[in-house]
Amino acid sequence: MSQRIESVVKGLVLVLLAFMVAQTVSDCNVCQSNQVACINSTSFYLCFGDGTPHRDQLYHCLEGFDCTNLTAICVQKSSQRPPSCGDTSQCGQCNANRNYLFACQSRGIFQMCYGATRPTGKFGYCPTGTVCDASSTSICVPEVAGQTLTCDINDELVDTTTAASVTTDGTTESTTESSTVGSTESSTGSTVTTETPTTVIPPTAAQMCARINATGLFPSIPADPYCQRYVSCYFKNNVLINSAEYNCPTDSWFVAQTQSCVYVNPGYCL
Repeated sequence: MSQRIESVVKGLVLVLLAFMVAQTVSDCNVCQSNQVACINSTSFYLCFGDGTPHRDQLYHCLEGFDCTNLTAICVQKSSQRPPSCGDTSQCGQCNANRNYLFACQSRGIFQMCYGATRPTGKFGYCPTGTVCDASSTSICVPEVAGQTLTCDINDELVDTTTAASVTTDGTTESTTESSTVGSTESSTGSTVTTETPTTVIPPTAAQMCARINATGLFPSIPADPYCQRYVSCYFKNNVLINSAEYNCPTDSWFVAQTQSCVYVNPGYCL
């Protein structure tokens, strides 16, 4: 008798798990049974029953909620119930990379961190056929089926108007941002510029020391606005013997004048 009860319970658990998966796993940017199309773990378009995502307005779930194919659309995050599509928890997070070198802003867009907690500066674009991967020091890795993406969001959803874009003639120009109303934002209306996909690879410690050509501790190249990163160079008879890049301890800043990390912000560090 007890074995029959145990068998029935196991069967109910399997049915429940199958039901939960059926209720949550969907394709991205595809209209679901609740008439929305989730484009990542927290954002969605409305479908209005015609099977087509209406991209004139983009909606966002509140913080702590995921976009699902349930009637409520946005449901509180749960480890037993993944979002309909996409994982955006590591988007823009410098700590996703163990060296705090860069942060993935989408599948193919990234920004450098240089040891800071927040990315800054010009946006970088992965070459065609590659994606941003925070677990790699190469930044962009070949795209393969079924791989886990650091920031599973479409490139076109990233607002790159906050930094200068690179045009096809090598010059830079700024873009304007479209206005937002309430909790929605327009997916069209921003000025579009032609951008050259480029991969920004920061110099190694040895390359930095070669430029500096002196022994001592110096700010990393390019300059870290958060003053967290610095490089150690040791030359003997004009030959580079040792080079290494370091992070200042938490709540401290590197000061070039004293060649040390200090616990009082010198005033020019973010």
